[in-house]
Amino acid sequence: MNKLAIPLLIFCLFFILTTFLAYFYAIGGEQRFLSFNLHRILKLLDLREENTLATWFSSVLFLVTGLSFMLLGWGQGQFFTISTFTRRIFQMSAIGACYLSADEMASIHETFGHWLARIVNSEVGAPIDTHGFSWVLLFAPVGIFMLLWLATLLYRLIAQMPIDQARNQAKFALLGALIFLPGVFALEMIQAYLAYVKLGSNIFPCFEEMFEVFGMYGLFLTTTTISTHYQL
Repeated sequence: MNKLAIPLLIFCLFFILTTFLAYFYAIGGEQRFLSFNLHRILKLLDLREENTLATWFSSVLFLVTGLSFMLLGWGQGQFFTISTFTRRIFQMSAIGACYLSADEMASIHETFGHWLARIVNSEVGAPIDTHGFSWVLLFAPVGIFMLLWLATLLYRLIAQMPIDQARNQAKFALLGALIFLPGVFALEMIQAYLAYVKLGSNIFPCFEEMFEVFGMYGLFLTTTTISTHYQL
């Protein structure tokens, strides 16, 4: 599975690039290239859009990350010794990543955000959000806590590896995940504020998608590097 690392990184960079191109293209006005409608093409490759080729790739990225956690959760190796509790955490992480893969296509978290906003509005009379950002209020603390917990378990496995290129790669990838994934929540909150003040279109969603893609790729690279070392 580690052989997917380079092709997956290329696709990550490609879709991040097309997402930023789609944003700047929208500012510059509609254009055509060799009689092709660039607006339509870039929309299909825009990670900010729903039900597109880019969304499908993002869903695949979450799925392969979940599969890589399955190697740690269910894998067996001669030198791979972890507690039953740690194994359960990795198994739950695999299932959680697969759920997030489905969420990428179905936008479940945004639907939950709209539902939470309606509940608060009806009970308190305060329209806290009309754009679906309310999910961050509940999921961000839980998500960051789980990420830190998971990172601790992963780092323990990395620390047992011999000091070589693979160990450094795993540590760097894990650090990237710890930087980018919490950044997704921060960028969501910024967008919520900008939506509240009705600022309009902005570039922050592009950075949010970039952080999400790089963060999940970091987890994928960490787990596959570990599993390759322990021959799972």
